[in-house]
Amino acid sequence: MKKVAQIILVGLFILALPQVNFATHIVGGEMNYTCLGNNMYEIQLTVFRDCETGIPDFDDPASIGIFGYNDVTDTYFLDTDIASFGQLLIPSINNDTLDPTLFDTCLVIPPNVCVNTTTYVDTVFLPFQTGGYTLAYQRCCRNQSIQNIIDPLDTGATYPISISEKALNECNSNAVFNEWPPIYICVNEPILFDHSATDIDGDSLVYRLCVPFSGASPDSPMPQPPSAPPYNEVVWVDPPYNLNNVMGGIPLAVDPATGFMTGTPNTIGQFVVGVCVDEYRDGELISTTRRDFQYNVGVCANLIAALFVPEVSCEGLEVTFDNTSSNADNFYWEFNDPTNPNASSDDFSPTYIYSDTGMYTVMLVAEKTFPPCIDTTFTSFSIFEDTLEPDFGADLIDCNFPISFSLSDFSSDTIFAVTDWEWIVDGVLFSTDQNPPDFIGNNTMNDEVSITLVITNEKGCQDSITQILDLGINLNYDNIYETCEVTNTTTLDVEIVGNPNIDSWNWMPSAGIISGGNANTPTVDLTVTDTYYFSVSYGNGCVFEDSIIVDNSGLDLMLMATADPDTINSGETTQLEVTGNDLDIFDWEPSSTLDDPSIFNPIANPEGTIEYTTIVTDINGCMDTISVLVVVLNTICEEPFLFMPNAFTPNGDNENDILFVEGNIIDEMHLVIYNRWGERVFESKDKNIGWDGYYKNELLEPDVYGYYLTIRCINGEDYFKKGNINLIR
Repeated sequence: MKKVAQIILVGLFILALPQVNFATHIVGGEMNYTCLGNNMYEIQLTVFRDCETGIPDFDDPASIGIFGYNDVTDTYFLDTDIASFGQLLIPSINNDTLDPTLFDTCLVIPPNVCVNTTTYVDTVFLPFQTGGYTLAYQRCCRNQSIQNIIDPLDTGATYPISISEKALNECNSNAVFNEWPPIYICVNEPILFDHSATDIDGDSLVYRLCVPFSGASPDSPMPQPPSAPPYNEVVWVDPPYNLNNVMGGIPLAVDPATGFMTGTPNTIGQFVVGVCVDEYRDGELISTTRRDFQYNVGVCANLIAALFVPEVSCEGLEVTFDNTSSNADNFYWEFNDPTNPNASSDDFSPTYIYSDTGMYTVMLVAEKTFPPCIDTTFTSFSIFEDTLEPDFGADLIDCNFPISFSLSDFSSDTIFAVTDWEWIVDGVLFSTDQNPPDFIGNNTMNDEVSITLVITNEKGCQDSITQILDLGINLNYDNIYETCEVTNTTTLDVEIVGNPNIDSWNWMPSAGIISGGNANTPTVDLTVTDTYYFSVSYGNGCVFEDSIIVDNSGLDLMLMATADPDTINSGETTQLEVTGNDLDIFDWEPSSTLDDPSIFNPIANPEGTIEYTTIVTDINGCMDTISVLVVVLNTICEEPFLFMPNAFTPNGDNENDILFVEGNIIDEMHLVIYNRWGERVFESKDKNIGWDGYYKNELLEPDVYGYYLTIRCINGEDYFKKGNINLIR
C-alpha cells in the first residue's frame, strides 16, 4: 500500500532579518499594459513582498515613471507632457496573501509561510512619439538571505515595461504571464512549472531566463519618480551562480516555445530568478514582458508510517505500541490476533491485550486526510510469559574501609534459561559475570552505593532488581556541642541520615548517662564529665566510634545596636542596625514605626523620642536582647531654627563670601533679592545655592538690598520673611 509521500518543508525561511526602515523585502513583481484604443493604455503593476519581514507596507501610492527617448542624445527623459512630474501616482487597490501551493498535492506547507501581493492599476494617454515609451517602478530592498546575488539587502528592484513605436502604432497589448510560480519548492526535487503567458493579440511568444534589474537604494528606497533607463542588472555571486546556473543542482531551463520551466535545486536557501517573454509580430520584436521572483528551497520529508514495539515482550499479554509516524493526521491499526481477528484501533498509540503468548505482526496505516496520502508499515514481535525472578545477595566481607561486599546471583526462570547478567554500580557497568568479583567501596565515610542486576533469558526477556548498600553509616553531629546557658544536664543528638541497619548504641561513661544510653539521643550529666564517647554497631558486626565534648560555658552573641543618625527631626527617618556573632533571627519592638521588624537593619520613622529593643537569636538557637535610643526633635518652623543673615562680605577671603539661608528643617524654599531700583539680582529655590554678590557676571557694589523669603518646613508649616541685606566689601 505504499503510496506518494507527504512532504513537510523544514526550517523555511523567510528568515527573521534585522528590521530597517528602508526595507520592504521585495519578493518579486511585474508590469503589464493593455491598449484600450484611442491612445489610451491601462497600466497594471503587481508587487510581491515578504509579509513576515516587510517594512513598511506596500507603497501607497506607488510611483510609475513615464520616460520618453531622445534619439539625438540617446538618453531617456521624464515625459512631463504625459503626466504631472512625469509619473503616475497610483494607490494600492488590494493587499492579498498568496495561497502557497506545491506541484504535488501531498506536499505540506509550513504554517509560517507568508507572501503578500498588491496590484496598482491606472490608465494613461500615450500618443505616438518617436522612440516610444518606457514605464518603470522601483523599490528597495530584497531579502538579506538571498544567496545568488551580491548585497541583496542593499539591492532594489526595477519592474519596467517598454511600449515601442510599433506597439503604439498598432495598439498592442503585452503578453501576460498566466500564473505566479510556487513560493516554496523542495531541495533535490524536480521543478515542473508552466511559465507560459497569454497574448490577446495572438503574437508569437519566445520564453527565456533573464537577469533581474536592480533598482532603488537604501538611501532613496522609494523614489518618486523612479530613475530613468537604462537599468542595471543584479550582480550574481559568480561563481557558482549566473544565468546558466541560477540555483545550483540541475540548472533551471525554460522551453522557449512553451515557457515550461524545469530544474532540480540541490541547495537550501533563497534565490532570485528572472523570466522574460518576447513578443514578435511579423518577425519583429514588438514587446518584452519581464518578471522576477524568489524561489525558497527547503528540506522535505516524506509521510512515514512508523512504530516501535520491543521485539520481545515479557510484560504479560498487554502490549503498548509507540507511534513514531511523521506528517500524518489519522491512523489505523490491525493487531492480527487470531482469537480476535477484527481487533483494530484508530488511537495514536494504542494498547491491546492479546489472547495468548506467541508471535504477532501488527499493521499501522498512516494517512493525510486531505489530500489522501497513505503509508503502511508492518512490525513483528513475540510475547512470552513473565517468568524471570531477579535476585542477588550482597554479603559484607570487611568493616575496614574501604568496605567490600561479595555479590551472588540468586535469579531464576521457571521456563527459560537465564543467559546474560549485567551488574551496574551507580549507573556504570561493573561486570557481566553471573557471580562477579568482590565489590570494593571507596574510602569515604557515610557513603552508599546503588547496585542493579539486569538479567536476560534465552528469549530476550529482561528484568532487573536494585539494592542500596551502605558503605558505612551516615551520621550528622558536631564533635563540640555548645549550650547557650550554664547547665548541669543536656541532651545529645547524633542524627541518623537514611535508614542504615543499626544493631545497637553504647555511650560512656555510664555514670553520666541519665537516660537514652541505648539510643542516639541520650540525656547526660555534665557534673560527671564534659566528654562522652559513643559506639554504634551496624552492618552485621561493624562498629563506628567517636566522642562529643560539651561546652556549657554559655555563649556571648557580642551584640551591638546603633541608630544612624541617633538624633532626628520630627518626620525624618533613621537606620537601625544590630550586629553580633552568627545572628539569624531578629524581632524589633515597637514594630509599628519600622519598615520591617524582622531584619537586622530596619528603617525607623518614630513620632517622638523612643527606645527600640530587639530580641536576637543566633544560628545555635541562643537568644539575647539589646536596645537603642532614638531622639526626635520637635520641629518649630521659625527662628532661630531658620536664619537669614543681614550682611555678607563677598571679598574673596573665603569668609562669609556667600549668603546662604540656614536651617536643617527646610523642605522647600524660595529666596528673591532686589536692588534699590526693584531689579531682581538673585533668586534661589535651593538652600545649598547661595548668593555670591554677582549679577550679570559682575560683582555688585556695596549697598543695601531687599529680599523676600518663603520656606516650607519638613513638618508642613510655612514661614515668610522680608528684609534687607548689606553687601560689604
